[in-house]
Order: sequence, then C-alpha cells, then structure tokens
Amino acid sequence: MRPRYNRKTSPKVIGGLTQRKNNHLKTAREGYVVDRVRPDKGYKHVITKKDIHDFTDLIPDWDDISIGIKSVILDAGSSAFDGLYRHFSYEGTGIIWLSAWPEALWTEFTDDYFSEHQWHFDRLGVVYEKRGDDWLCHFTKSQAKAFMLLHIFLHELGHHIDKLRSRKQNVMRGGETFAEQYANTMFTELWAAYVGKFDQP
Repeated sequence: MRPRYNRKTSPKVIGGLTQRKNNHLKTAREGYVVDRVRPDKGYKHVITKKDIHDFTDLIPDWDDISIGIKSVILDAGSSAFDGLYRHFSYEGTGIIWLSAWPEALWTEFTDDYFSEHQWHFDRLGVVYEKRGDDWLCHFTKSQAKAFMLLHIFLHELGHHIDKLRSRKQNVMRGGETFAEQYANTMFTELWAAYVGKFDQP
C-alpha cells in the first residue's frame, strides 16, 4: 500500500518533471505516437498502446481535437500524479503522460479525492472501504484500466482542448475546472461505447 497522499491529475508543478529529458520520444509524421516506459518497481501498466488507439477511436472528433498532440507516454509510475499534460508553445505541440498503476491495484485516496470521484468508482463497480481519514479502493485490473482511460486520459485531453480554445492556441485558461468538467462529461457520453469495446470493467 502506498503512503497517504492526495492524488492529483496534471498538477501545475511537479518537482523536476518539466526538466525531464524527452530522448525516448519519437516524432510522428502524422498523428501522434504512443510510447511506453518500463514501470518502476511497485508499478505496472494497466493499459497498452493498443488500448490508447482503440479508446481514441471512440472519441468524437478525435482527428480534430488531437491536432498538436505529439505523444502519449505510458510513464514509469508516480505517487505524485496519475496523469500530466504539458504543452510546448514554441512548437505548438503537447504531450500526455499516464502514470503506471500501483502493482497491488488497491489504491488509497484522501477523503477529498475520493468524494470527488466516488461516482466514477461506483459506475465502475470498485469496492472501497474507509480507512481512518482515507479510503482504500479495491480495483481490479480492468477497473483500473477503465478509470485511467475514461477519466485520467480524458482529463489530460481536456487540458489540450482547453489550449485549442484560446485564440493563439497556447493558453489553458480553464485550468483544472475545465479539464475535470470535460472528463466527467465524456465519461458519461463514452460509457456505453467503452463497455461495448472493452467489455464491462
């Protein structure tokens, strides 16, 4: 079980992360590239490159809203964030990082994070229990994959769409509020299609 913390998606500052070398990235001539980093000890990937491509096939207007996304990175794992979006204004591109999941699958959330996302967990059928001030969520691998695609990925995509809404397509004025609202709306809209594509979580 991981230490208690308040999981975040796309925090503005993560110590050192923005300075990371992107020498593992490839540049796509068309569209975007999905890249996979070996998980750190204690983490594992619950989604595959194919899952990303299959999921984006379900998103309406994907060809339009994905313009400028350079890469989607299945990252090594972190106790600080689930996902991260960073845009590079000098080249007009953006990258989405998705953290590997804790290997044990069971995940501990603060009360605030749990309260905000309880309806997601209920829709996915996640079993959870109160542990002191926190909540322990008993994910299965398929439930973790669904949460990663239907919420974390969509949240980070929301930041990219927020950037596209700006006049010069280089500012995210809506911030976390816009990204979360977009993810929640799309979770509901894509649910039936997701279940049809990936089966019930």
